[in-house]
Amino acid sequence: MGQIAKLMGCRTVGLTGGPIKSKLCREEFGYDEVIDYKAGALGDPLVRACPHCIDVYFDNTAGAISDAVLPQLSVGARVVICDTASVASWDPPPTGPRVERHLLVKRARMSGLLVLDYQYRYEEAVARLAGWICEGRLRYREDIVDGIERCLGAIAELYRGENLGKRLIHLRYH
Repeated sequence: MGQIAKLMGCRTVGLTGGPIKSKLCREEFGYDEVIDYKAGALGDPLVRACPHCIDVYFDNTAGAISDAVLPQLSVGARVVICDTASVASWDPPPTGPRVERHLLVKRARMSGLLVLDYQYRYEEAVARLAGWICEGRLRYREDIVDGIERCLGAIAELYRGENLGKRLIHLRYH
């Protein structure tokens, strides 16, 4: 999402885990700033990276990362939730810091985003994304694991952050 935001004229700050992924975000994907959330507390690095607060937060993890980001929202900020990857179980639902006060005092909006809500625009999106890829303006990586027998391990590795690209599982059929 950061690359698309950058192509649309935004300043981008990536939150990723580990020095290898941080380097990829900076050098290959062109983020303006990158914060390694595995390196320690996020509060001070977020303030340094976003001295004028955060206007848009694309949240695909929830949990501790969101807890650190929400106090840094600017007035009128937008929070887009597309996943809750850091939450291992929703039974029972986790508890933690409350978001309501941040949303209230910053007059921020938070909403969910499911790709199925925009299926009527798939053709448009594919054309635009493919164009950016062909022009070399949008880059991607795939991390492919071979075989159904590796499926469970591959998913566990994904949640531990061991992938270096979009995790795909290649299935062969006869």
